[in-house]
Amino acid sequence: MENQKPKIEFYRQRTFSEKLNATFDFIRENWKPLLKYTFYLIMPVCLVQTFAMNAFISGYMDLVMSLNSSSYFGNSMYSFAASYGVLLFCILIGSALLSGLVYAMMQTYATRENRLQNITLDDFKERLAGNAWKCLRIILFLIFIYLAIVAFAGLLAVLVSIYSLIITIPLLILFMICLIPLMMLLPVYVFERDIRFSDALRKAWKLGTATLGGMLGLMIVLYIIASVIQTVTMLPWYITIIVGSVMTLTSESGINQSVIYKFAIYILGLIQSYGVYVSSIIGIIGLAFQYFHAREKVEGVTIESNISNFNQL
Repeated sequence: MENQKPKIEFYRQRTFSEKLNATFDFIRENWKPLLKYTFYLIMPVCLVQTFAMNAFISGYMDLVMSLNSSSYFGNSMYSFAASYGVLLFCILIGSALLSGLVYAMMQTYATRENRLQNITLDDFKERLAGNAWKCLRIILFLIFIYLAIVAFAGLLAVLVSIYSLIITIPLLILFMICLIPLMMLLPVYVFERDIRFSDALRKAWKLGTATLGGMLGLMIVLYIIASVIQTVTMLPWYITIIVGSVMTLTSESGINQSVIYKFAIYILGLIQSYGVYVSSIIGIIGLAFQYFHAREKVEGVTIESNISNFNQL
């Protein structure tokens, strides 16, 4: 029955509700290959990420309970910082892989005759590699800009005056606001062939500002939906962590040192980590349809394509 449904058209102006419907129609039609290849690619990252996350939480709990002891900083601060670094690295790699995977499958859907039915990794592995690298480059660029601004504000406060923060803090807030239209950078840089990074930045700003209200509303709604899914997958892990910490503090039973408890925390943490990535698919696809809408609205991609192919119609 799915083969009889019309293929979802990408480049088309849509209302707010139509963009939502297109997002969930694409997920509904292709949820099996999306989950399948997300599991294959992201689960190895989740295995390491969950270990680092649990180590970080455990270190944080020890830090809170050992504030009056200087021995903690000498013995465990290194492992605490290392687990946090590994956690951030896994999130960075996992986010780039997930975004690259979803957009590679969308590109394959648009060009493949059978859409994503019976798709194999060979059908989109080249797109996946290229997209993942582009996504990683975007994330690193944004992190670099953010750190540069924070460092600049800190240097002004130390070398000039603490009152310089009156200028730099509003600048930092302005930068965060400018990130909203630049959300379009990801689909622009991925979906448009042979575009330079600087050109992608300018085009993302152009498309983002032209459809800012619709993009912001769509992302808020999709974020709320994704947050519900993330909460459902996080609660068992979170409750188990809290219960284990409370029992350790009240009874000194050392339950958090139990092998069974550690295994349960790891499995629940694995579900939580994977749930975060899976729920993020909604926002990634929604952002793509916002880009398709913005580009059609600003540039008229479909109209230009029909004019150029008029002789073949």
